[in-house]
Amino acid sequence: MTTVAGPLGMLDPRLADHTGHLARLVAVRAEACLQASLPAGRGLRDLAVLAVLAESPSSQAQLGTLLHVNRTVMISVIDGIEAAGLVRRERDPADRRRYALRITEEGTAALPELNAAATRADRSLTAPLHHEQHRRLIGLLRRVVPGEAQALPGTLTSLAVFLIGQVSQQLRARSERALRGRGIKPRCVRMLVALDAAQPCTQERLARAMSLAPPTIVSALDELRADGLMLSARNPDDRREHVLRLSEDGKHYLADALLAERAAQHQLAEMLGTGETGELNALLTALLR
Repeated sequence: MTTVAGPLGMLDPRLADHTGHLARLVAVRAEACLQASLPAGRGLRDLAVLAVLAESPSSQAQLGTLLHVNRTVMISVIDGIEAAGLVRRERDPADRRRYALRITEEGTAALPELNAAATRADRSLTAPLHHEQHRRLIGLLRRVVPGEAQALPGTLTSLAVFLIGQVSQQLRARSERALRGRGIKPRCVRMLVALDAAQPCTQERLARAMSLAPPTIVSALDELRADGLMLSARNPDDRREHVLRLSEDGKHYLADALLAERAAQHQLAEMLGTGETGELNALLTALLR
């Protein structure tokens, strides 16, 4: 079997044509590009909130819905940029029980710098693409999330580093609905695929196969073990290590999960078209090389 190699590790052939998995991997790289470009303490969500508020005031709840950010995270984002003096809360004249958020003069002044930093991150992410490929990538990503493409400022929806996060979220939600539709709980399919390919293996080897640090997968492994999808036994050659492998239930779950993933992929192909979906996958794969 062939594999797709890149800075984020090896992608199992069973996931290489799944747009949602490719989008998640690219989203990780996009976040790294943003962290390297944005000013210290600022994130893409800060930019998104300011860009929306620059067009018109909005409530915290409306921002969360528009940007697909849950209430807890949105509170943290707003608290951070309010403390920095970039937004302020005012009573909503249409409903005195609510607060409207407005961008401040400081926020308006900060917005061009944040836009420029996000543009640098976008160039870094999409460096493997030539101009026409970049244009096609933006167009295809917008078609996956047409609501956001229409409702959000063009300064955001012209950035692959922004769109890829929105697309990744939407495709993940679609995949999870497909899994629940088959009566199974969504879990880390990528980890199960990697374990299936590498087993029997240690936690360290599994993490390397996923290009992750071993400590970052501990909680996910604990969940898989608790759900009976993974077996763990002492390594007879090194008692300090545990050898991991899929249980019989894990094998059945993985087979069902891949069927559900294929169903979700088929839905996407029906929406975009088979050729366009293949083109999007090729562009996303190019960003991982």
